[in-house]
Amino acid sequence: MTTPTDKLLFTPGPLTTSNTVKEAMLRDVGSRDADFVAVVGEIRQLLLALAGVRQAEGYEAILMQGAGTFGIESVISSVIPADGKLLIIINGAYGKRIRDIAGRHGIETAVIEVTENTQPNPQELRRRLADDSEITHVALVHCETSSGILNPLNEIGSVVKELGRTFIVDAMSSFGGIPLNVSEARIDFLISSANKCIEGVPGFSLVIADHEQLLAIDGWARTLSLDLLAQWKGLEEQGQFRFTPPTHAILAFREALRELDDEGGVAGRAARYAANHAALLRGMRRMGFCEYVPAESQSHIITAFLFPEDPRFEFTEFYQRLSSKGMLIYPGKLTEGDCFRIGNIGQIFESDIESLLTAIAATLLEMNLNMKNTEKDTTPSPDPSAPIEYEDYNSTSGNYDDTRVPIGLPIVLDLLASTTTPLKEQSILDAGCGTGTFLAGLQGRVGTIHGRELSEGMQQVAKERFANDPNVQIDQGSITELPHADESFDAIVCNQVLHHLDHGEGEGASADDFPNVESFFREAFRVLRPNGIVVINTSDHDQHRDGFWWAALIPAAIERMLRRFPSIETLEEISKRTGFVDSEIKVPFDEVLQGKNYLDPKGPLSAAWRAGDSTWSLVTGEELTHALDRVTSSLKDGSMAAFLEEREELRTKIGQTTFLAVRKP
Repeated sequence: MTTPTDKLLFTPGPLTTSNTVKEAMLRDVGSRDADFVAVVGEIRQLLLALAGVRQAEGYEAILMQGAGTFGIESVISSVIPADGKLLIIINGAYGKRIRDIAGRHGIETAVIEVTENTQPNPQELRRRLADDSEITHVALVHCETSSGILNPLNEIGSVVKELGRTFIVDAMSSFGGIPLNVSEARIDFLISSANKCIEGVPGFSLVIADHEQLLAIDGWARTLSLDLLAQWKGLEEQGQFRFTPPTHAILAFREALRELDDEGGVAGRAARYAANHAALLRGMRRMGFCEYVPAESQSHIITAFLFPEDPRFEFTEFYQRLSSKGMLIYPGKLTEGDCFRIGNIGQIFESDIESLLTAIAATLLEMNLNMKNTEKDTTPSPDPSAPIEYEDYNSTSGNYDDTRVPIGLPIVLDLLASTTTPLKEQSILDAGCGTGTFLAGLQGRVGTIHGRELSEGMQQVAKERFANDPNVQIDQGSITELPHADESFDAIVCNQVLHHLDHGEGEGASADDFPNVESFFREAFRVLRPNGIVVINTSDHDQHRDGFWWAALIPAAIERMLRRFPSIETLEEISKRTGFVDSEIKVPFDEVLQGKNYLDPKGPLSAAWRAGDSTWSLVTGEELTHALDRVTSSLKDGSMAAFLEEREELRTKIGQTTFLAVRKP
C-alpha cells in the first residue's frame, strides 16, 4: 500500500494511506466549480451516514480547513455563550488542550481530571453537574490519543443529557475506526479529522452537529475564520467554503470514504484494527513490554508501552534504529510515565505489524537490552488456584473462528448417543465453550445446551451467536465452580480447555499437580445425572510434539505448553478419584484444528495464522525470529515441501487430539 520509499507509519496520524488515496490528489480542481461543490456535498452526506444519522433527522456535517485542533477550536470558540461554562473531562494531553483553548478564549471552565490510564466515572460527572448549575457544556475526548485509553462515551453522554447540558466530543482518533452513533451517544457536537481512521490525508477537520444546537449559536463565535455557524451557512447555501479549501485533500478524502465502504464500513475497519492490535500485543508482550493502559480500558487505535527497565534503553536511539528499518512509531505524551506509542490504524495490516515486531526484536538485540521474559519461560506465576491465561482471548475473540475449527463432532455425537437419554432430550453443558463453534455443531441435534466461558470477549461472541435460540444459554464464569444445581445435565463436553486450569509440572506431573482439573471433574460429577457422560477433547504429549507440523519450529514453546496439559493417563486417574468409571478413548486421525489453513507453508509468517494455536503465545521474541527465519529460508531453498511431508506422515499416525469419555455410575 506504500511506495518503495515510504516508511510504514505506526502513528496516530498522519497515517500510511493507500496508493489510490494518494493518486486521487493528482488532479487540479476549481474550488467553486460545480464538480468540486458536488464532491463536498457527497462527503457531507457520507459523514452523516458514518455517524449513524441523517440531515433529515436534524444533523449537519461541516468541513473546516486546518488540522483537527482547528476543528476543536472552532467548536469551543463558537458554541459556548459568553456566560457559559465548560466542564472538561481530562485524562490525557488532548483533554488538557481543550482546556487551553477555552482559556485562550476567556471561557470559564471546570475540570474533572483523573490519571492518564483511568477512565472517568460517570457518577462523578453526575455529582458535579448537579452541584454546579452554571455548567452549560461538557467536553470529552472519546479516545485519548496520548495513551490509547477509550473513555465511556455513551455513559457520559447519557448523564450529560439527563442533566440538560450540551455534549461536545473530540472523536479525533475514534471516528471511522470505532463504531459509534451520534444520536445514541447523545452528542451535540462531534469533531474529527480527515487523516485519522477514515485514512485520508491532512488538510481539514470535520464536525457533526445537532441542527437545533447549531442554529442556537448565532453571534457567539469568537473568531472569524473558525466561526462554525458561518462555515455551515456557506456550505449549506452555496456548497462552498468561505475561504480557500484544501481541494486535493478533499478529493483524497472522497476516495478514502469509498475504500472505507469497500472494507465493510466502520465495523469492517474496526475488525482490521482490532486484529492489528491483538497481533501487536502478543508480540510486544512476548518481548517483555508492558502496556500503560489496563486491557479493559484500552482501545485498538493506539497503544502506549512503558519504557523497558534496562537503563541502557534510550528512546531516541530506539526510534532511529526502527526508522532506519522503515518503521516509524511515536514518542510518548504522558506526564506520569516514560512510554512510546504504536498505532494500529491507517493502511497497515497484520503482516505489517509482524514486520514491525521483527524490527523491534532486531533492535533490542542491537541495543543489547535485557528485556524481562525475553530469554525465559513466559509462564506466569499467579495464585495456583487461579485460571491460567497466557493468551489474550478478549483481543482474539473477534477473529477466533477464522483460525480454529471444531473437530471430532461425529465422535462426540456417538458418545452422547451411547447414554440412556435420547439425544433430542438431552441437556448438555459445554464447559469452556469459547465462541460457541463446537456448540453450534450440537445445536438442533440435542435438547438444550448451556455454554459457560471464562473470557468475557469469547462469551460475548457466543452470546450474540445464539441470541435467537431459546434452547441455548450462555453465561460467563469458571468451570471449576459451576452455578448449576445437582444432577442438571445429561452430558458435559469440554474442548481444549483443561490446560488453562493449572500450571502443571511437565512430563513427570502427577494427578496432584492439577488441582483445578480435579475441581472441574468434581463439579462435573455433581451436576451430571446418573449415567451421564463427560467428553474431554485434549491433546496428549506426543500429539503436541508430532501432531502439528509447525511444532518442530518452536520446540521450547511446545515443552512449556506440555506443562499445562495433563496426560491422558493423569486425566483417567483424576476421573477415577472423583467417582467416574468406564473411560473410553477415541482419536479423529483425519481432522486438524486449523482446518483448511493448517498446511499453509507460509502460515507461521502471519500473526492471524499463528493465532490458530495457543502455543504460539508462549514463544519468546528470539524464538519467533528464529522460527520465521527458518520458514523463510525453507521456502526460498525449496525444502519446505519435504519438511511438510515428513511432518504430515507423523500426524496421520497419531492425530492432533484425543477424546476421553468417562461416565457417572
